[in-house]
Amino acid sequence: MPRAHRIARAVAPLLILGGLLAAPATALAPGRSGLYGGGSVSDYLHFVSLRVLPGGALTAHATLVTRCAPRFGDQLTESISVRDVRLDAAGRYSATTSFTDRVDPGVPLTGGMFAQGTISFSVRVLAGGLARGTVRVRTGYSRSEGGPEVSRCDTGSISWTARRPSPDAGAGTSSRQPGTHRGTTDQDEPFLMRVTRGGRLVRRAGLTVRVDCRSAIGLPLDVVAQRVRVRRGRFGAAGGFERPYTDPNGRQVVERYRWELRGRFGRRGARGTFELTGVVRRRSDGRKVGSCATGEIAWRAAR
Repeated sequence: MPRAHRIARAVAPLLILGGLLAAPATALAPGRSGLYGGGSVSDYLHFVSLRVLPGGALTAHATLVTRCAPRFGDQLTESISVRDVRLDAAGRYSATTSFTDRVDPGVPLTGGMFAQGTISFSVRVLAGGLARGTVRVRTGYSRSEGGPEVSRCDTGSISWTARRPSPDAGAGTSSRQPGTHRGTTDQDEPFLMRVTRGGRLVRRAGLTVRVDCRSAIGLPLDVVAQRVRVRRGRFGAAGGFERPYTDPNGRQVVERYRWELRGRFGRRGARGTFELTGVVRRRSDGRKVGSCATGEIAWRAAR
């Protein structure tokens, strides 16, 4: 359900995959450590980031749009985290695990429900600052533990690509660069952009961002700008969205966010900034009860 340069989603619980089928300690090929970001461009933007340490230790995160039947349609994202695992000498890791969790009662659509399913994640870190893999999350929701399902969700098998952008990405004289750009933000979150019409249109550009408004604590927000014209190598977009939330004390609030994305193309790749602010108001009378902001976040991306 697109709205004003953003696809707004309710958020499922953060699912953690860790320490499963980890390879024994071996030497990772040199030059492959660092922070990678990107994901998959399909009907939606799916975001993936990973940090690789020189010894082969891996941490990865993904924010994926999932399709649910019959209840939620495509209104949910799945946020997963892979921790405390190790790549083998060829830069590979793969695992599948099951999970059971109860959704925070304040989350829209799924609040208070029980979630049960499986996570499959694979990655291969290649030479030249490139990583590829697949991810899939399948989830069933029920009103009570062990009760009948009210909805079943599946991201499908998502093939993703991530890049480790160079420090000079987006620097120098601008050039037209159609194609898919992938990179990272200085929050260590992924950035993903599809450029078309010979480099004259940003078809979609998005990232995940962390902010300390109550409903978003511990879960990344995905923000997507759509159909932004490129003028003299530069582009910009702004928009807003809102999220209803019920806090642990039963107080119903609405968080209203405004965001701004700016970018420029260089000789190779692109760079820019992103900023998001949020205001929290009580639903009953509209009184302001809180606020949050990211400050200015820098991003870099490359094809």
